[in-house]
Amino acid sequence: MWWARRQLPTGQTLAIKRALVIFVIAGMALAQYQEEIYEPPQPFDFTYSSEDAEGTHSHSQQGDASGRITGEYTIRLADGRSRTVRYTADENGYRAEVITNELGTESKNSADVTVQSSALTGGEAAYETVASELRPVHVRF
Repeated sequence: MWWARRQLPTGQTLAIKRALVIFVIAGMALAQYQEEIYEPPQPFDFTYSSEDAEGTHSHSQQGDASGRITGEYTIRLADGRSRTVRYTADENGYRAEVITNELGTESKNSADVTVQSSALTGGEAAYETVASELRPVHVRF
């Protein structure tokens, strides 16, 4: 049988395996936990924007020495849709305000997010979406 013909490890192979096991165990024993050092928050401020054929995107964010972060980003698409998100993250958690005109959204205040929508809602939005996609069809007989 093919499994009966295989050779047993030689003394040299066993010595290498033992040395490897000892090396791994020694390495694990020498490894020590090092507590992470956290520096206090540093104030920062950044802003960027980009523009291409599909629209624009901008983002700004500020942080202070207490760890409070505030920011805003805006996306404006070439077809007129836009969304602005203003947010704050601090000892009270993350809170956001979303301002948009995207179809299918409606103004609401849930959890720590406020949505202000100027878009059509419910059935009006559905009708507007379907109506904007309708195209006349000409059939020849």
